[in-house]
Amino acid sequence: MKIFSGKINKKNLDKLVLVIGGGAEIDKAKIYAKKNGKHLLAIPTTGAGATETTHAVVWGKTKENVQTNKPITILPPFEIKLDPTTRRNTCMDMVGHLVDYLNVCNDNELIEAGIFMGKLIEKHPTNITHKASYPLTLKGMPHGEAIGKILKKVFQNEELFRSTLGPELFIGK
Repeated sequence: MKIFSGKINKKNLDKLVLVIGGGAEIDKAKIYAKKNGKHLLAIPTTGAGATETTHAVVWGKTKENVQTNKPITILPPFEIKLDPTTRRNTCMDMVGHLVDYLNVCNDNELIEAGIFMGKLIEKHPTNITHKASYPLTLKGMPHGEAIGKILKKVFQNEELFRSTLGPELFIGK
């Protein structure tokens, strides 16, 4: 890595740590930066969310949360290409985070999450679960209930799961 800095700012380079990686690497760097009084610049390469929290997870015989500072997040300026297993694990981690959040958020936070989901829909229109739910909604079933029924079928049915998430994301045999 090439770093450009004026003479006055060279002393500040020792105050920075750069991490490029997934949640585990980012968490290790967060602990290091906190212990050493440094600022952390993080470029995530998975959707773990570790760049957005003020704690790091340390796994051993038990799970431990270590208080840290939130790093400065930089979206990857290069294309990320995850292998199928890492992509599957990232997707399931993100679904788990969303379920955990929805389990405890208040109604205003739920609306805020819905607005963010709308921004994601604008990037990539709905394509699988929503399309499958339209016949139920057209028959009068509330939209969210219809989506819930489709999601349940997706996660319970191996063939539907494979066609929805792709064979490389299938968790099973």
